[in-house]
Amino acid sequence: MTQAHTPSRSSFPVVVAIIGLFLLFWFLTSKVYVDSTETEEVSNFTVPDKTLAEHRGEAESLLSTTKVTDAANGKVRLSIERAKELVIAENAK
Repeated sequence: MTQAHTPSRSSFPVVVAIIGLFLLFWFLTSKVYVDSTETEEVSNFTVPDKTLAEHRGEAESLLSTTKVTDAANGKVRLSIERAKELVIAENAK
């Protein structure tokens, strides 16, 4: 009995196909990500006129002072501590 010889397949076409796919992938990603000439510019960036300490100082003064904002409607701006005292006094009754 003689055995039939099975021809072996060459791996060369498979290797060429894999290398070709890697090159295609590299080419497409380099065109999209590396060579992109579009850059986002931050156009709404402004330099603040005040320092953080100045801003915090103004905020503290607004939160700690009392001011009548609308006398006709009876609206006032109270400090946080005074508002707490009034709420506690109102709920204690």
